[in-house]
Amino acid sequence: MKNGKHGVIIGAGPAGLSAAETLTKSDYTFTVLEADDHTGGISATIQHNGFYFDLGGHRFFTKNTDIEKYVDDLLGEEKVMVDRSSKILLRGKFFDYPLKPANAMLGLGLFTATSIMFNYILERLRPDVEPANLEQWMVKEFGTPLYKLFFKTYTEKVWGIDCNRISAAWGAQRIKGLSLRTAIIDAFYSRRQKDATSLVQHFSYPRLGIGVICDKLAETIKGENSLLLNAPATALHHNGKRITAVEYAMNGGVEKVEADFVISSMPITELVTSLQPAPPDDVVRAAQSLRYRELVCVALMFDLPSVTDETWIYVHEPHIDFGRLHEPKNWSRAMAPESKSCVVFEYFCNEGDDVWNMRDEDLCEKTKKDFEESGIAPGSTAKVVDYKIERVKKAYPSYEIGFSKPLITIRDYLKQFENLEMIGRYGTYKYNNLDHSLETGIKGAQNILGANWDTFEVNEEKEYLEEIKNKKA
Repeated sequence: MKNGKHGVIIGAGPAGLSAAETLTKSDYTFTVLEADDHTGGISATIQHNGFYFDLGGHRFFTKNTDIEKYVDDLLGEEKVMVDRSSKILLRGKFFDYPLKPANAMLGLGLFTATSIMFNYILERLRPDVEPANLEQWMVKEFGTPLYKLFFKTYTEKVWGIDCNRISAAWGAQRIKGLSLRTAIIDAFYSRRQKDATSLVQHFSYPRLGIGVICDKLAETIKGENSLLLNAPATALHHNGKRITAVEYAMNGGVEKVEADFVISSMPITELVTSLQPAPPDDVVRAAQSLRYRELVCVALMFDLPSVTDETWIYVHEPHIDFGRLHEPKNWSRAMAPESKSCVVFEYFCNEGDDVWNMRDEDLCEKTKKDFEESGIAPGSTAKVVDYKIERVKKAYPSYEIGFSKPLITIRDYLKQFENLEMIGRYGTYKYNNLDHSLETGIKGAQNILGANWDTFEVNEEKEYLEEIKNKKA
């Protein structure tokens, strides 16, 4: 019988489960509450009639050697290495991603390629001014022609708003280290160390999907600790300084568990509105002002051993609504039966819009039609034998300009709770990669045990910090 404190971990994604695994090595016990019927969150792997697919392709790569070892120890022989091969579909042609000058020259033509280089040089000669939005950030890094060709359409498809309404912090978080100069240098010096976050050429991956990482973490929850599925947290009671209890839905009723501590990876906006007593009005308004973007994944199963030969294809064509696709079998051969394959199409949308509300059978037919029109694998849709559709709420925190001010209001308010830790993509309202989410979970648990980490500073770059500081000032 353990003699330590008992707490609640909200969410059984990578962050929540890495926090749980960390606490299993202590005298503290805990209950993990997961709203869904499976672990993994957005990093789950779905199984359907012998096929496995992730909710969007999730590679695992990290520059943090401790996190790398952590995942290696979890996976053991379940880990496979994947050679990344990504393409951009633009104007009916395929371009390498990361961009390669020779490939771009041939695909775009000499005039367009010359214009790209000329405008890039002009940008390099301009005074160095801090960009006010993502459009300015990308123009500064790539020049106007390349930005408009390769970034504007796709980025606006992902976020549903103009690039001039997106914070420059998005570039700092997701494509830091990439520039036209980087692409040119890498094209001629292939052995050079790649620094750009989004351009890793090799990555590790679990043999049966990214969800295996969470499966392995969940296996460490034993004894007095418990993991409850279909158990969304509905209320967090507090006394102004500490969270004292958590209510959650279970089997049509409401249960309540006393809490010495809470580690939360639920959306920070939902946590605010779940607090009882309610926070001050300005904090509630701040939570209501933050936005998310939803994800719909359409998995088409083919009676074909292979459909594409890429890990990802980014679809920049504005007349095609899905933004990206991947073929899980190109990541691990075990993801589909030997003679069959699956392709996963990602739609970025808002809850309640046409794509989100479309009937599954209609969305399947739309995807087949658009896939055929894309020319990626002509005639392959005649071999579709099955499909599965998954909808993910609040998949991506929106970096719309002005997001940092309400986020700071919320963070400052939550600091008063000495036994509350915020972790993960949802809990920190940050577009973290998998390694960052694992790191926040581990550090959040270590804080409960006496450490003093700031989980909001994981994966926080200069541009993001500057925007936060400016808003506070």
